[in-house]
Amino acid sequence: MAKEHDQSTECVKDTANWPFRPALAAKQMVPPNATRSKLKSLKKKEKRLKRQVTRDINNLKQHHLKHVKFQVDPVLGNPSNGFIQRVREDISDQTNLAGGYTREEVEKLFYGVEKVTLSKIKGSNVLLESAVEAEQHKKTAVLTMLNMRNTNAKDKRLLAINRAKREFARVEGDTGSPEVQAAIMTVKIHLGMDHVKQFHKDKVHLQNVRELVQQRQSILRYLKKVRPEDYYYCLEKLGLTDDVITREFNMGRQYLQDYKVWGDKQLVKLSDKQKRKEQKFTELQKKVVSYNQLARANFDALN
Repeated sequence: MAKEHDQSTECVKDTANWPFRPALAAKQMVPPNATRSKLKSLKKKEKRLKRQVTRDINNLKQHHLKHVKFQVDPVLGNPSNGFIQRVREDISDQTNLAGGYTREEVEKLFYGVEKVTLSKIKGSNVLLESAVEAEQHKKTAVLTMLNMRNTNAKDKRLLAINRAKREFARVEGDTGSPEVQAAIMTVKIHLGMDHVKQFHKDKVHLQNVRELVQQRQSILRYLKKVRPEDYYYCLEKLGLTDDVITREFNMGRQYLQDYKVWGDKQLVKLSDKQKRKEQKFTELQKKVVSYNQLARANFDALN
């Protein structure tokens, strides 16, 4: 069926690239010795077929417009998006620390502590060496606890959010602009979907992701209204497209099945009514393909 769908789509598109007209598909070739009654009958048949061809092609076009696919995943966007790749690299980078701390901050803190501790010690070098060793152990223990490998999802999310703020801030310290908010929501959506893919029955988490997607749509629509240039720049950086924001979208079972969130698991079962509609649409596709072929043949015969 997918092959037929593609073929009929190409036929509809192809009508703009060559002189296709419904009259060509309905054209009745008149025999050399046709009688007047035969000519009248062929003319009526041609008019009837022309109306039918026009109606079928318009119905197929309307169906394509209603069921046009998004350019990218409406939730996760472009899978090769650089921003999300950098976020994931930050999370997996063992040199980054949890809690929003940097290694430089921890090093400075323990340098100050060690300096104060040593200034209070009076005595032999043995005591000083012992104190230095103790402070080194403390620093190593703290760095181990703050290592991203030993942290929870909350710390990883905080690190990702900080990356989003740095990349999308209009000025230093900006946390409330639409771009920053959309970037933060995108980070949360990606991390939330990681959880949803792992835990299929966590409906609460799935609902949270749905709400984030709707909020992101809302704030980006506002950005498009007030600052169009920033809107398109933000979309490009987030790996999204305009249709993902402007079109209505329901993150239901159909989305989860179409974008294989849980692999090839079937989540939507067609009812008998839906099956009949699909069958009707398949037949319409075949008819449009045959119209196109007939129109080409008639066009070649007339020229």
